[in-house]
Amino acid sequence: MPLYVGNRQELELNIVAMRAGGWSIRALCKHFKIGRNTVRRILRRNQANRDVANDGPQRKLCRKSSLDPFAPRIQTLLEQFPDITGLRMFEELRAAGYQGGITILRDRLRSMRRRPKREPVVRFETEPGVQGQMDWSPYTIPFQREGKTTVLCFSYVLGFSRRQFIDFNLHRDFHTMIRRHRDAFEYFGGVPRQCLYDGEKTVILRWEAGRPVINPAFAAFITHYWCKPMGVRRARTKGKVERPFQFVENNLLNARRFQDLDDLKATARWWMREKSDSHLHDTTNRIVLELFMEQEASALTPLPLHPYDCSEVALRVCTVDGFIEFDTNLYSVPYECVADILTFKATENEVFIYNQEFDLVARHERLPLGAIRKLENPDHRRKPSVRYGLEPVRESFLALGEGAQFFLTGLKRKQPRNCGFHARFILQLKEKYHCDDINGALAHAARYQAFDANAVSRILAARANPRTLESIRNDKARDALRSALPEIKQRPLEEYSTLLAGGSGGRDAKDD
Repeated sequence: MPLYVGNRQELELNIVAMRAGGWSIRALCKHFKIGRNTVRRILRRNQANRDVANDGPQRKLCRKSSLDPFAPRIQTLLEQFPDITGLRMFEELRAAGYQGGITILRDRLRSMRRRPKREPVVRFETEPGVQGQMDWSPYTIPFQREGKTTVLCFSYVLGFSRRQFIDFNLHRDFHTMIRRHRDAFEYFGGVPRQCLYDGEKTVILRWEAGRPVINPAFAAFITHYWCKPMGVRRARTKGKVERPFQFVENNLLNARRFQDLDDLKATARWWMREKSDSHLHDTTNRIVLELFMEQEASALTPLPLHPYDCSEVALRVCTVDGFIEFDTNLYSVPYECVADILTFKATENEVFIYNQEFDLVARHERLPLGAIRKLENPDHRRKPSVRYGLEPVRESFLALGEGAQFFLTGLKRKQPRNCGFHARFILQLKEKYHCDDINGALAHAARYQAFDANAVSRILAARANPRTLESIRNDKARDALRSALPEIKQRPLEEYSTLLAGGSGGRDAKDD
């Protein structure tokens, strides 16, 4: 324990008085049980106060430095090389005779180097209904049921009234983003004329010549609502949407517990109505909802008659056991669709599956991404005896072409018990190869009596070019567009010859 236990002011007075009485610094340290540097600081501060007039500003005592003789050289080098580093300056001064250290040199450079003035952040205010700003922010929430989970807060703020829409999601993929945009527009009852985005890759693919290249899929969505996306390079330009995240953290998420994501989303909807809309904004000095209703609500672009369809659409090949895979989960379809290329449409809550004639063959509740679960409708499994047989897929297999007929005849003769399995395996190859290529591989295999699914797979790998199911969809879209366009027929060249001859004859007759 220190010998002295009084207050700080009394301690300093005793040290100054004892020092004036002849005590050494070491003796003072031992007496008061404090450090040597502490004693020195107290004594220096007292001496500085004695040297400065009571009615004037305190001036800093300047000491001589070993760098003082080299100050002109330092200034010259800084003018010639503004970006010179401390190490390079040290090397130059060493060559000129400097014997000091690099630390005091770096301190001197910081005081001498010209610093560019920081550009002030200007708050851009917009008229009602002109601008919105959107962003994401991650949070780790200790859910009571599921434990710690990282969620993403989607925030959309109107630039004039500062009215805010938020929602929490597990992912920030493209379809989730446009669904939250649609929810925000419906919450506001309208759409601003433009919206700011910074590094959102689902919106801005890249920058070229200082201008953003907008994702065409997002452009199709945002133009449906007559809103113009605006790209900005600096996040601070979007301060109207960045700052409200602090309000979310300190008011919505602070000192609250949530059971799961659904509980968090429900609380967020309550918070928007009861807290966010009714709070007094620091910048506008107005209640957010009042300012919105008075001036901005009527200035927003009205919503379209039909909201944008934010469903995910893809093609899938039905597996041999009658399932479609999507987002790590399996959804059952009737056995009649085994090995067919089916159209898959997923909304936020449901899954719809259509056959090649676009008849709805299955409908399921959508499972969460990563659940790795299997949803099976009992009505799809009414014939378990033919689950792996040939009959359910015979028609689809023969539809591949003439080569499939020859191959199937030999397959039934060579492998009568497993021909259903081999046929299903070959039909699964439609996920990677065109049906014409598969038909050609079957004919090639039949020519060499190789009635085996693995042999067909090897032939395709050696002779055919793989393609994706998306290319099939693009081909279908191109064919649909071609059929919708009017047919253009070229006139026979004889008609032009007759026309030219008639025109020439008319001129000749006129000249005569």
